[in-house]
Amino acid sequence: MRYFAFILAIAFLAVSCHNEQGHDLLGCGHDHSKDDDHNHAQTSTGPNTQHKDEGHKHDNEHEHEHKLYGVTHIQYTPFGEVIKSGGEIMPARGDEQVIVANHDGLISFAYNGMQEGVAVKASQQLIALTSGGLVHDNLEVGYLEAKAQFEKAKTDYERAEKLMADTIIAKSEYLDAKLAFEKSQLAFNNIRRNYTLGGQKVLSPVAGFVKAIHVTEGEFVQAGQPLITISQNKRLVIKADVPQDAIPKLNSIRTANFITPYDGKIYATTDLNGKLISWGKSTIKDNFYIPVFFEIDNKGGLIPGTFIEVYLKTAATAQAIAIPQSALLEEFGSHYVFVDNHTGWEKRYVKLDGTDGKLIRIVDGLKVGEHIATKNVSRIKLAQMSGQLPEAAHVH
Repeated sequence: MRYFAFILAIAFLAVSCHNEQGHDLLGCGHDHSKDDDHNHAQTSTGPNTQHKDEGHKHDNEHEHEHKLYGVTHIQYTPFGEVIKSGGEIMPARGDEQVIVANHDGLISFAYNGMQEGVAVKASQQLIALTSGGLVHDNLEVGYLEAKAQFEKAKTDYERAEKLMADTIIAKSEYLDAKLAFEKSQLAFNNIRRNYTLGGQKVLSPVAGFVKAIHVTEGEFVQAGQPLITISQNKRLVIKADVPQDAIPKLNSIRTANFITPYDGKIYATTDLNGKLISWGKSTIKDNFYIPVFFEIDNKGGLIPGTFIEVYLKTAATAQAIAIPQSALLEEFGSHYVFVDNHTGWEKRYVKLDGTDGKLIRIVDGLKVGEHIATKNVSRIKLAQMSGQLPEAAHVH
């Protein structure tokens, strides 16, 4: 009887593990319907999934296109009148220091590489003033004489102090000895401060670079004569020469852009912590221009003495469509841009009306809301000339 009951229990368990519901009642089975659903979800390649993949790919291509061609959204921007003029980069006042000779002597440069443009550190020796075979104002002789006089005056003063303490000498004699000691001490310290064996050291007062060297090796110089000009080159001055017919607009000038000829780069005073300093209140004889001055930071790449092209910007009085110069191409005296018309790049001729060196005002040919290419526009031009679609062109 017991054996028969055991056989029935085993049969019941076998049936339960394989019932058509797929339930795992006693932990002996697995729900394959869930696995099937999961596998189906992972391997599904239906129309919706393909559409999402294609849309994602299209977005990536669109983003790549925007970066490649610098696609810019046209909108109104403040744009004032611009005065174009010539100008010059100048050192700021106080940014340069002229080192002068502190004694007569012959020039001996501290090292052979002393040239204009060389960087120097504060207190770095630049020149030694030597006497050579000079008879008069011989540095070495002067140093030895000053040293001897100082030592003698010191001995006399120390002796006078002891005698004064014992009231052996008059107070006036003591004061004379003290005065002679102090004078000889100042003279000797002044000579020996930068004295080196056989000469006088000339040091750079500040860190910067050598702007100009006013003497040559072996040249005889006198005390007070300029030797070297050191420029810190931290602040610079932009001088713009404004024609007289623009004088009524001087009060409205706020900022300026300028272009350096050696690299063609455009700089803005607003990007260089610049400020308008002043402008001339009168013209010099035979000069028909009024100078306008801006002071700026020198963040590298700007060379004092360079003549530049300056665009003086007045206060913005109107909203205008203005685009970067890099978007323009020229053809037989006419200018055009490439506009994204949702099917490709459309060649569109435009009419210009003034520039500030960075942006060009457009008075006809473009509308607010349109998109144009501002980079690699020559690539689009070449692609259209060859009858091919430019890389990553906008096609729907």
